[in-house]
Amino acid sequence: MTEVLIKALCILLITAGLAISIGNQKREYAFIMIIACGALVLIMMLDAVMPYILRVKTVLGKASGAASFFSLPLKALGIAYLTDFTADTCRDFGFCSLAAKAELAGKCAIFVLCVPSAVNILEVALKFSGL
Repeated sequence: MTEVLIKALCILLITAGLAISIGNQKREYAFIMIIACGALVLIMMLDAVMPYILRVKTVLGKASGAASFFSLPLKALGIAYLTDFTADTCRDFGFCSLAAKAELAGKCAIFVLCVPSAVNILEVALKFSGL
């Protein structure tokens, strides 16, 4: 994992330097380069983390229904990371209002993801309370 992290950080630093030098003349090329670099690093990190995620899912799969409790925070974390990446990229190029909209979209997506679990918990609580 450390090797992947070092590679990712080197790619990010090289891309940042190239984007600064190219960005003064061709801003659209710098934008494309940063998006491509971000996607590459995201794929690299997901590839490195996936065996650990699968291991945890395997262990949780042995416990009845426990995997569903793990998938919700994992999905929320994925949404948060993608939203943060998108918002930061928008801010890097001066589109602060688009960054705010990306963050709003991510918050809404996490809310919608959590509503079914919240409703289930509320229904169980109401059954126990006799209401």
